[in-house]
Amino acid sequence: MPILGDRGSPDADIWFVVDRPLSRDIERGYVYSSGLGYMWDKMLDEVGVNRYFVTAVFPDTDSPMSARAIVDTECAHWKPKIIIPLDTAGRHFCRELVPKRQGKNFDENKDSEIFKYAGSLLTCPRLTYPHYVLPSLPPDLVARQYKLKEQVQLDIAKAKAELDYYKENGCLQPLPIRTLKYEFESFDEILFEIDKMLDAPIVSNDIETIYFKKSSNSQFYGKHPGYPIIFSLASSESYSISLDLFRENITETRELWRHLDRLFRNTITLGQNFFNFDSNFYEALGFRFREIRDTMIMHHVLWPELPHKLQHLTRQYTREKYYKDEGHSWSNTNRSSWKMYNCKDTCITLECYNRMLEELDERPHLR
Repeated sequence: MPILGDRGSPDADIWFVVDRPLSRDIERGYVYSSGLGYMWDKMLDEVGVNRYFVTAVFPDTDSPMSARAIVDTECAHWKPKIIIPLDTAGRHFCRELVPKRQGKNFDENKDSEIFKYAGSLLTCPRLTYPHYVLPSLPPDLVARQYKLKEQVQLDIAKAKAELDYYKENGCLQPLPIRTLKYEFESFDEILFEIDKMLDAPIVSNDIETIYFKKSSNSQFYGKHPGYPIIFSLASSESYSISLDLFRENITETRELWRHLDRLFRNTITLGQNFFNFDSNFYEALGFRFREIRDTMIMHHVLWPELPHKLQHLTRQYTREKYYKDEGHSWSNTNRSSWKMYNCKDTCITLECYNRMLEELDERPHLR
């Protein structure tokens, strides 16, 4: 197989890096020149990306170029501002994109990190100039699963927005900084933080539960819904707190719940899948709400064809990278990572809500 040429000019600000050329690219002698490449052009043109560069890490399977040469030599020389590795090519740029499990049992739909980090703004530690690595999915996968088209276009639109910011301001837009608070000096400080949110127009809320596995399913009862342990409140996109729902002191627990109940009854509560999950736990404990708004329902109305989990909403509406795995590495003796994850959920839910309100303003007939 001959070595195929690159597509486009390497001085473009957006680079697409693929592992190998498409199967029919050999007919024209350069990558992404076949019918799938034409489909890729149309997809990018729809979101306003007309000038880009495509290169393959392995242009010839018989004598492959070093993957490190693409990163350390080509990227370092041309300094593209946005690098978009497609599918498995991402493993050459970021540690996050290296599959956790490989071998004969490897399943790209379950084990490939690209499905988690697609649309995330990452950086390559070997590149010293300002840049973002934004992984996404390749056109051959889109052709097999056409429902992925809009998700990939959202990734490309995010890359274009980052590039537009650079052209306007002369620098890349910094990643968001959030204050995630889960340690407090006193119980009074906790009550103060809750009461301070009474002035907020809307408060994002997320409850976290734990499950106890049983050796066998009960023939009389369904799956246990779990036990509510911690919750988070956010009054802005950049500030949230996470607290234990049950205090060691019964008196403190009672006082905490009274302040929470007053907050819920006097402010609008926001949540992701709140009606089907969180509200059931709160109402079982006796809490009542003035008004509830649910981002999952809003997204169903705005984008019925797309996934509606918070992971996808984060990809579509925010600049926060994939973080859902952060909620797994915790223990009862150290809940800090769990609470930080809990805080991120509420901040990001509020950020997604604000972006969806802007979309509803553009499409008022959906309100």
